[in-house]
Amino acid sequence: MNIIIYPPTIDWTFMKQRPQQLMKQFADLGYIVYYCNLTQHNKPIEPLAANLFLVHDFKRFTQDTLPLISKTVSSIGIWCSWAKLASKLPALNPDWVIYDCVDEFSSLLPYEEEMVRISSAIVCTAHRIYDRLRRTYPEKELVLIPNAYDVTLGVHTSHYPPNNGRQKIGYIGAWAPWVNVRLVSQLARAFPTCEVIIIGVEFDKKFSLYHMENIRYLGHLPHEQLKMHLTSLDVCIIPFKLTPVTLATNPVKMYEYLAAGKPVVSTGLPECMLHQGLIDIAHSGNDFVRKVKERLENPGNPQARVDFALANTWRHRANQAMKLIALL
Repeated sequence: MNIIIYPPTIDWTFMKQRPQQLMKQFADLGYIVYYCNLTQHNKPIEPLAANLFLVHDFKRFTQDTLPLISKTVSSIGIWCSWAKLASKLPALNPDWVIYDCVDEFSSLLPYEEEMVRISSAIVCTAHRIYDRLRRTYPEKELVLIPNAYDVTLGVHTSHYPPNNGRQKIGYIGAWAPWVNVRLVSQLARAFPTCEVIIIGVEFDKKFSLYHMENIRYLGHLPHEQLKMHLTSLDVCIIPFKLTPVTLATNPVKMYEYLAAGKPVVSTGLPECMLHQGLIDIAHSGNDFVRKVKERLENPGNPQARVDFALANTWRHRANQAMKLIALL
């Protein structure tokens, strides 16, 4: 029996797909997985699914449960995406540690060297991150494992007919500082007969476009509710500013949009530009508006988009990770 621990980084209920999806896949592939919530409560370990457990009290888990488990298992591994935890991980006596570098937040860079030092290998989400880590830590095992599509969302099987009424332009993702608010408002003005749908949690930024009559902000919705909204959209958008964070972003929404067969218009994110045959890349606000207009009039053939998503699922990513783990 092999165990994977995901240490306290983000709560299970928060819509951050990568850690949840990978841990689910590892559990399905036979690992015993303990996902440790960031928010701590004096509660017992909670079973979520076969082989998958939610830890509410990390201190009690490490002091009481883990020593007992370690006597009966073949290996204990740690999958960690928060470099600030580096100093705490060796105390768990893992057989291996994988550092999953998912973002280029400058606040985490001071902790990265120690995290890399204690890690058996590194994985990362985007080419820009991969290139930096390869230059900085040439001696470390490093694998690019991008984000992916969650097939349980089911949007690849439910293609609704085009709207007969008001067309919809949609963004699904965090309403964060890297969202280009000016671009979103420009779109709403350019298409007054369309409805602009925004779905996502406010992340270090308050939604501020309530005054625009054709913009509808639905806030954070449970993952299982996204299917209904995503399949009703006519064009999906990724309206990001180009910043150090977004230049190193491999957007999960890209895979979800494409899985639904939807036309996608994005600003010039490098990870989206890799798929220009499937995604329309805009290089200015006016260009963004023009490309959205083209896709509202001619959405194109959805099948190539769906095929791409189904070739890039979380099971594909987990299998890639398992190959790495087998080498450690």
